[in-house]
Amino acid sequence: MSNLADSDFFTQLGKPPSHAYSFLWADYAELICLTSPDGFYGQGQIVDLTTEQEELLTDSENCDDEDLEALEDDAARFIQISEDVSRRWADISQRLNSRQLTMTGFWPFVFEGGVLYSRFDAENNNHVFYVALLLCSSLRYLQGKKKKVVTASLEEIGYVIFKSLMPSGWHVKPFGAHQRISEGYTGKLEDKFRALAGDISARFYEDRGFDPSDTGDGGLDVVAWHPIGGDGRGNIPVAFAQCGCSPTDWEHKQFEASPLNIEATLVPQHSAANFYIMPHDLKALNGSWDRGSNVGRVILVDRYRILKLAEQYGFHHEIRSGCEHVIEALAAATAAA
Repeated sequence: MSNLADSDFFTQLGKPPSHAYSFLWADYAELICLTSPDGFYGQGQIVDLTTEQEELLTDSENCDDEDLEALEDDAARFIQISEDVSRRWADISQRLNSRQLTMTGFWPFVFEGGVLYSRFDAENNNHVFYVALLLCSSLRYLQGKKKKVVTASLEEIGYVIFKSLMPSGWHVKPFGAHQRISEGYTGKLEDKFRALAGDISARFYEDRGFDPSDTGDGGLDVVAWHPIGGDGRGNIPVAFAQCGCSPTDWEHKQFEASPLNIEATLVPQHSAANFYIMPHDLKALNGSWDRGSNVGRVILVDRYRILKLAEQYGFHHEIRSGCEHVIEALAAATAAA
């Protein structure tokens, strides 16, 4: 894996995922497949990852007893690693097979004969959109200056998802720290919350002690409401969403847009619906949630659901310009190879 050079976009591609979750390893296989000069990924690359820093093959000629004992230890370790690799690749293969079946039309790969092949087409909006989500779920492999671009793209995706899900008459506005859409809330966090409170006729706690330099999101990336006549009396339907790229932080970030968190600052007369939008594929092989015991009281939109919504509403065609970093990323990887 040492031939995976850093580029203007990617870094440390030769470093495997730090968690054992099969959805992360499948993402890693897809990312390396896309960025490698050969355009494929198989079990051999997993072996390379596992053994790159191990000296497993030892010349047995002219070995003394200590050398033979060490050789036996090496052989045992080699067998153990081979078994671990086989199990890991079996998990990855099952996940890739599932994606090939359930993400048809968007998935820019073919998995056959135990090998993953890239079929990415830069002119295919479905492919570009899928890779945009893949990059969002692969932040650890991005250069620092590119992470903001990619996280901003997820906030834009969250915005168009909300625009599609909300019925006619609803107002949808970005609230996040990295927004690229002009009609969103801007400025200091305190000012953004105050403006939102005015829009939805909610109580706003002025004495929350906001940091005057804080321009973050306060747990919100997208907000939506229906004014029901616009009479300013409140008691209207409201929805809040947080978008997140971390493969583990979602377990607590799913509650950032929940009433439990937001109502310490801003209190609508009726609690808002809580959405969490994530780029990871949490659809388990049995059709339930992967890591389902960690899913709380939240409307969860993962990669599978994002793609199904894109298929239904076609919003990914509208934001193609917001996904141009995908082409930049793959071009940078090719140039560095």
